[in-house]
Amino acid sequence: MLDFDDIRKEVAIRHGVLLGKDDPILATVTVNELVLGRFLDLISDQYDEANRTLTLTLQQQVEQSKETAGKIITDAANYVSDQTRQAVAEAIKDAGKELRQQVAEVKTASREAVASGRDAQVAKNSAMVAAVLAGVAALIAVAALVVVLLK
Repeated sequence: MLDFDDIRKEVAIRHGVLLGKDDPILATVTVNELVLGRFLDLISDQYDEANRTLTLTLQQQVEQSKETAGKIITDAANYVSDQTRQAVAEAIKDAGKELRQQVAEVKTASREAVASGRDAQVAKNSAMVAAVLAGVAALIAVAALVVVLLK
């Protein structure tokens, strides 16, 4: 609420005009104060509504961003998982192929040893070689799997 005595005092100081307590200009000040107050109330209500709308929109955008990020992360994890499975399967297939080849070579060597009448010590040594080769092949397969998983 405006203090009309302060207004009358300020007008007298600045303009040298004395306003009476019932001067019509003071009625104009009151009307202006009422109109301005109502306008400020309307603006405040509109600001509050706009702020609520903006907050709601922002929350919706955050939720959509979370959903999109979750989908991207899930899709990326699935892709990496699929690629890893394929690489491991290929590494195991290659290691198995190499192991079968080595086993075949060992079998051939064993047959030749038996066929040529080598003594028992030579057969035993061939079996040891086969075991070592099988172990090496298994280590190679494990190493290939580890390399694939580390990539």
